[in-house]
Amino acid sequence: MKIKIFTLILILFLVVIVQAGRWYHLGLAGYQVLSIEEDPADSQYIYAGTDYGLLVSDNGGQLWFSIIPTNVQIPYIAYDPFNPDTLLRLISGGSNSDGFYYSTSHGFSWEVICYLLNPRRVAFDPIDTGYIYICLSDGILTSQNRGQTLAPANNGLPNTDILDVLGDGRHELEAYAVGSTFVAHTTNFGNNWAVVGDSFAFENYNPQRIIHDPIHSETLYVSCYSHVAVSTDGGVDWSYTPMNGTGYRPLESDPQVTGRVFVGSIDGGGVFESTDGGASFAAINDSLGNLNVYSLKFNSTGKLLAGTANGIYIYDFSVGIEGQQINRPQAYTLKQNYPNPFNGQTTIEFSVLDNEPVRLLLYDVAGRLVRQLYSGKGEGTMSVIWDGKNDKSAPSASGVYFYRLETPAGDVIRRLSFLK
Repeated sequence: MKIKIFTLILILFLVVIVQAGRWYHLGLAGYQVLSIEEDPADSQYIYAGTDYGLLVSDNGGQLWFSIIPTNVQIPYIAYDPFNPDTLLRLISGGSNSDGFYYSTSHGFSWEVICYLLNPRRVAFDPIDTGYIYICLSDGILTSQNRGQTLAPANNGLPNTDILDVLGDGRHELEAYAVGSTFVAHTTNFGNNWAVVGDSFAFENYNPQRIIHDPIHSETLYVSCYSHVAVSTDGGVDWSYTPMNGTGYRPLESDPQVTGRVFVGSIDGGGVFESTDGGASFAAINDSLGNLNVYSLKFNSTGKLLAGTANGIYIYDFSVGIEGQQINRPQAYTLKQNYPNPFNGQTTIEFSVLDNEPVRLLLYDVAGRLVRQLYSGKGEGTMSVIWDGKNDKSAPSASGVYFYRLETPAGDVIRRLSFLK
């Protein structure tokens, strides 16, 4: 069933750029931005799920179009990690259009996957491409065929008011669920859940969102009412970092720098950054025009997008408080491979300084070297192709792999998925 586009409204919110500080307003004034996504193949397409429908920009945020101009909430929007041309979204808020949808046309037409009441978040199994989790205000549903058929999966949960769900970054059939007083873990696709952590039921430790480090997926971050919880062993042990203020909800991590994580406050605290794996946080609110933050998203150019109660702001890390660049090698970039996932061959692009020694290495999830993709002198912007074979020209197994660019200024790591 296709969702018709009732109106195409040009929202005349031009980019407001104030050259004082690091945050710049990217438009949508007056909208509460609940979710943000960027097209992985075309960074000019940015999507904003708001408290009043879905909006899209096809020119990097300079102009916005309303593509679902009805009074519905869009708490979740993301590209399918296994089908990067497919955009997914949830509609929530108690309307008769509540449910899970997909689009292959930049959001300008939609197909319904399933109708659900008050869906909140979606999670994906890292190995089984059709396996998903959907959390709602009354429990968790699992599906083995991308939402075509659904089954309840609440056994072992203390209650069914589920705020977030996260697929394990490496292990098949494992996931985490977040309720208002607990975090739970499953190793069997939701057939049973076990509570982890010893403080989430305490006042002011109430959890909201969960993410894992994109490079070391056993490291978990949970935003709480007035704390950020961190586990480095997949949820067995936790530490709790106290924060200034309250209402911490959205989380985002730097996809290329392990231990660099961001958290936002819906209660007016703004955005905080940690560079030490969540042990400490510092506010980065200079020039942030609205401090009620509902969503965070790293974009492909290494900037941070913040969805606030008054539109979207973008944070440029290359402009420091005193006009200096941060300690991140801007001369070296490693892009996400494409296509990803792939089942034949995939291309990896990277940029390095001329004549400096660099290596591009591929590892499996156990940290074993699979193949040396490049070793030599840098030549500016470069690309290599991986055909799914190891250094002995034998076919590699399906699964998650990591590719690492080694440079004199440091290493950059990304993840890819190989499917047969």
